[in-house]
Amino acid sequence: MDIKTYISSGKLELFVLGELSEREREEVLAMAKLHPEVQDELDQIEEAMFNFDNLSGPAPSNEVKSKIFASLEEDFAAQKPERRIIPSPVTESQREPTVVTLNPWKRYTVAASIVAFLAIGAAIFYANKYMSVDSQLTALARQNTQLAENLQTNQVKMESLDTQLDQLLSGNFERVFMKGEGLPMQEDARVDVFWDRNSQEVLLSVNTLAVLDSDSDYQLWAIGADGPIGVGIVNPEDTFTLQSMRNVGDAAAFAITIEPKGGSIQPNLEKLVVSGEV
Repeated sequence: MDIKTYISSGKLELFVLGELSEREREEVLAMAKLHPEVQDELDQIEEAMFNFDNLSGPAPSNEVKSKIFASLEEDFAAQKPERRIIPSPVTESQREPTVVTLNPWKRYTVAASIVAFLAIGAAIFYANKYMSVDSQLTALARQNTQLAENLQTNQVKMESLDTQLDQLLSGNFERVFMKGEGLPMQEDARVDVFWDRNSQEVLLSVNTLAVLDSDSDYQLWAIGADGPIGVGIVNPEDTFTLQSMRNVGDAAAFAITIEPKGGSIQPNLEKLVVSGEV
């Protein structure tokens, strides 16, 4: 056996620390008797252990040292002089795994590393928690801002609707139902026109109208004795409110067609959407 390899295997340190089994202790003692360099290494390890104890705590008394060396001498004396234990070659498959016990300062280093790792993990965990809560608060703040804006917009619409309803109730308006049934453009279209013959005011309420492309507009027509007259552009997205149109003095019916952007002088009857008689 290679003595240097045996010395560096860690068994001698475990022997001094008392971490070996009885069979392993006998093996170390036998190697120490056969090989002086093994005994020298044991002496150096013991001296290093004593020096470390001096640095980390009270120095052991002479009595304690005497007991330790007496115990080691008894272990050497227990071996029979005529018995020479020559370890047989051990193959890799037969060699028992050696468990190396950490020295005290290594234990402290490992413990400190574990504590540091746990601290870092906790810091990352709470940082992520903070970022998540901060993101949620930001999203809630945005939602509250949007809700406040929507509330303000709805309040303005309600005030405008109240004014329009007052206007509608104070006048003598006739309601004209305009539907798209039977027409090819939008059969589900629904629009109401309110017309006051006396004041000639015209109000319009969109119930259902499809949104058009950017190049087209809905145009309201009043059909009287002089033919169709354009009275205003209709906003299809402004639903369930009263849109004010131009005054009309004579009308037997109203209709809406799809015209080029900005409206036309004459209606395109091929794109008639809704109509209704007064």
